Amino acid sequence: MAGSPKISTCKALIAELLPACYPTIDHTARLLGIPVRTLQRRLREHGQSYSQLVDAVRMEHARRLLREPGAHVNEVAKALGYADPSSFSRAFRRWTGMAPRGYRRRG
Repeated sequence: MAGSPKISTCKALIAELLPACYPTIDHTARLLGIPVRTLQRRLREHGQSYSQLVDAVRMEHARRLLREPGAHVNEVAKALGYADPSSFSRAFRRWTGMAPRGYRRRG
């Protein structure tokens, strides 16, 4: 994302916002100081959409959090901005092909 925040900066901002709320593209673009259309265009240049980026951030953090001893699926769901643990479980299954508890057991 030449001349603007890098994807890594955008991902870090999304990760920071997740526990409090779902980071909409409008909110993220405003915090990055760029128009929404510019953010969309720059992500497209890197072969990603905003929703794909949010999913990627959530998946990375879910995997990391689930490896921590004592972390409960409900806590992981909340940390990733899911109001309902079952929504998180469905998303995790979509990302990895397995349930969060199965991923934890696999280690």
